[in-house]
Amino acid sequence: MSAAQEFAKCCASQRWFVDKGWVEKQVAADILQIFAEATGYLDDLGQDEVQRLMGEAFAPIEDLPSDYASQLLMQWELADPRDRWRWTGELPPAQQVVVIEKLHRCTPQATIDAFHYVLSLGDPERLAAWLRHHPDDAPALFKSVEAA
Repeated sequence: MSAAQEFAKCCASQRWFVDKGWVEKQVAADILQIFAEATGYLDDLGQDEVQRLMGEAFAPIEDLPSDYASQLLMQWELADPRDRWRWTGELPPAQQVVVIEKLHRCTPQATIDAFHYVLSLGDPERLAAWLRHHPDDAPALFKSVEAA
């Protein structure tokens, strides 16, 4: 193994400590510089080569592929049975329609009593105004008049 390869291996080990958060990058670079001077790598390789090898070791790592977003989307869609067909060639699943039944509205007895009171006043305008404020109750109120 050449001196450059040996020193590069030392630099990689210091990078590991930096990546783990155990050593600051500046401290690791200082350690490598002192190590290169003490072991003779600086004399064998020269300062420029030592600096270049340290720079390569601490260079940012491109950890995400350029198509990371599309790969992630593909993984999500393959994991979801509703979207898997986009990648596998299967037929899309049948659309499931959820029918939500409208709950039967029950008009409170107090509202029916109030309606009969307003009706007993004999004022069509007041009755019309009151009914405008109770549009959901109108069918039940008219049934209560028919039943009476």
